[in-house]
Amino acid sequence: MGRSRDAGPDDVHKWVRKLVAGDRLHLTKGDYEKPIVLSSLAGTEKEPIIVHGSQSVLGPKVSFEAFKETGNKLAAAQEAGGSFPGLYYLADNGVLVLKNCQWITIENLSFDGCWPTAIYLENCQHITLRRLKISGGTFAIGATGITTRHILVEDCDWVQDPSGNGWDLCAAIRNGEPIDKELEGKPSALWREVDWEQVHGERSETGRLVDIKKDARAYDGDFFRAWSIAGYVVIRNNVIVDAFNGVHFFNQVAESIVDSCSRNVLIEGNWFIRIRDNAVEPENFAWNWTVRYNMIVDCYMPFSLQMARSGYFYIYGNLGWNLRKPGPDNDQHTRGQFFKFPSEHVADGPHYTFNNSWMLRAPLAKKARFANFVHVNNAIDYYESDPAATAPFGKNFADLAPPGSQQQETLNFESEHFTKAWQLLGIKFDGDVIHHPSFPDQVRAAGYPVGFAASNLSPDFEDKTPGRPEGLKTHTPHKAVALTVLLPDGGEEPAVQDNTHQVGAWQGSKRIVLEEPVFWSYWPGRQADSEVS
Repeated sequence: MGRSRDAGPDDVHKWVRKLVAGDRLHLTKGDYEKPIVLSSLAGTEKEPIIVHGSQSVLGPKVSFEAFKETGNKLAAAQEAGGSFPGLYYLADNGVLVLKNCQWITIENLSFDGCWPTAIYLENCQHITLRRLKISGGTFAIGATGITTRHILVEDCDWVQDPSGNGWDLCAAIRNGEPIDKELEGKPSALWREVDWEQVHGERSETGRLVDIKKDARAYDGDFFRAWSIAGYVVIRNNVIVDAFNGVHFFNQVAESIVDSCSRNVLIEGNWFIRIRDNAVEPENFAWNWTVRYNMIVDCYMPFSLQMARSGYFYIYGNLGWNLRKPGPDNDQHTRGQFFKFPSEHVADGPHYTFNNSWMLRAPLAKKARFANFVHVNNAIDYYESDPAATAPFGKNFADLAPPGSQQQETLNFESEHFTKAWQLLGIKFDGDVIHHPSFPDQVRAAGYPVGFAASNLSPDFEDKTPGRPEGLKTHTPHKAVALTVLLPDGGEEPAVQDNTHQVGAWQGSKRIVLEEPVFWSYWPGRQADSEVS
């Protein structure tokens, strides 16, 4: 066993340099305003290095309003250099930085006003971030480096904009209480006052440069942002409230090594509440992702799947409610859609979205295409009564598509319409219960070959109140269609059986269950890590 030591704001920097395998460093009560850097420290699987402290607060406690203009200037500098306006290039300016570290556990710490970044990982392996409370910041957690892998983030809370009642929502969830009362409370300024374009707009679309005084570029970040990391990331049981994005991966390495990044990701059991952009967003290239058992409450576009190549995605058992409209009255980014797709896409394997339950007020997909996409046994109902606003494939779904041989005309058509080239792309919708008058007969007539097991019956949810997971159980079970999923190793698994499963996430009193992803089943240090916590 290693040593157990106490450290305070005045001497923490001395002690972190001396940590070895098995050491436990307790950060005593106090404010740790200066950045803390852990460099080239290594625990072991059986004896990780642990840094913890239940009453310590890391960060300068700078408010968004105090940082707002600085953030806009930094984004404007990036824009002036010909890049997208944002603070991404400064994400390494973190309050807790881990570089070239292995087998480190960080737990029970609080972070306040860390702009742009609270925690930053570079070329690290076997890092556990547990029970952290993070208030403010552009990025709660940033990770970079093609050797960065085996990152576990669990039981953490992030309220990017604490001007509302976000921390009350976190407290209610952690206490196992219903959150409908808190959802009726005061949302943040980011949710109700800030225009989406003030955070993420660019000149090519808006016609204007960054507004130093009025924009809010410091919000353009994520709970977990990855830049070209190997993967092996598990993000589970976290609560993300009043934020711009949730989990966001980029994979922009050289073509020769692109297949070795953004692989093996598990996102499960998280709450995403009042998210102005996306809850889950893999970009460029990604493989073998499982997204299950999450709760998504009021999110502009829950799933942004704008990848050039990808495969083996498993999205199941999730619950969602999209009732409230964000932003000021003139905000043009408020309705959104459920899936955001790219204009071109190559599938290296299937992408399954099955047995989820949603209450929506927007279409499933409005434009573009996605290859090898299987959407089955999902239960979907709508809050809004306007059929044009909620049409599953957009209000213009009935427009005629050009002949399939006219490739450029087809891509032009798909810039404003969800693709109708389902047979060519391997798209399948079947067994879904979608309570909309256009589904499935009208969309079939318009050229979308929806399977014959789909219906427009009501899922008959027990309680449509946002944020009540058990409310999305159904009074009347709807029979599911059978589904066997292909696995990355070439095997297959019977995910749904038509004689035992029903449509939607809930199967009686429990949600649908599949085998664990293999990489999570054999996660190094999983048992040892639970023992030391």
